[in-house]
Amino acid sequence: MPGDGAHDETYAVLTDETRVRILLALAARYDEAWSSEWPTFSELREQVGVEDTSRFSYHLDELQDEFVRKVDGRYRPRVAALEIASAIRAGTYDGDAASVDPQGTDYECPHCGQALVAAYRDHSLFVVCPDHGAAVAYPLAPRALADRTLSEAIDVSLRRHACDVRLLRSGVCPRCVGTAGLSVPRESVPDSYLLDDVAYATASCEDCWLSYPLPVAHAVLGHPAVERLYDERGLGPADAQLGPHDLARVSEVADCDGDAPAVRLTVDLGDESLVVELDAACRVLDHWRR
Repeated sequence: MPGDGAHDETYAVLTDETRVRILLALAARYDEAWSSEWPTFSELREQVGVEDTSRFSYHLDELQDEFVRKVDGRYRPRVAALEIASAIRAGTYDGDAASVDPQGTDYECPHCGQALVAAYRDHSLFVVCPDHGAAVAYPLAPRALADRTLSEAIDVSLRRHACDVRLLRSGVCPRCVGTAGLSVPRESVPDSYLLDDVAYATASCEDCWLSYPLPVAHAVLGHPAVERLYDERGLGPADAQLGPHDLARVSEVADCDGDAPAVRLTVDLGDESLVVELDAACRVLDHWRR
């Protein structure tokens, strides 16, 4: 990986407003460019709104190689440019992002039965019990709440998390696409976690900041057999993570001797149970109904 100096040089390129506007302009052309063409120098300059040709040329040159490619006289963004443009539009870099005051939810605390309370602040969505602490806390860009209620944002976050877990089981980090995964057992969890009486695994990435405890039962989120079991009962990804049908509350986790399987998970939704066997990396080895 590049050293700190290389990173500093890359970040310095993005400190100028004109360069950021160039990236945003190229991202805005993304859809139509595939059916027509990417912009020429003059077309891009006009789109960005810079009259001084020399000044615009200087800033465009600074972006080339790392963020912008010139192909046959036309300019197209690299993936890094599109990711930066997406993050800016999502409000990821907005230090003064709006917050949402606490609101009651339909989910209950597993300890005291109180309604869990949801709130949004500091680019994170929290669902908590007033007396027992955090149930879930997910990073969430402000754009997610621009046209959704807080309840809808919770549902989106839980569905996204199920997709993240599915990637982690496959060894892929949902944040940086590096090498990541799940592992059992995890010996301790933060005191604020509501489900402190269940077995936990660890989600972690070798290349970025991602690392957090996860109930072992949640390690099967997004698996077709689990989704089918819930769907047959009119339940969805959100139900599998919060509320009375939370996987961590309706599952029995049993340690097995050896690494394969390492854990046997029995999901009991009443009339039928799903048994899932996992190895030490939480990969699904086998599953069956009983």
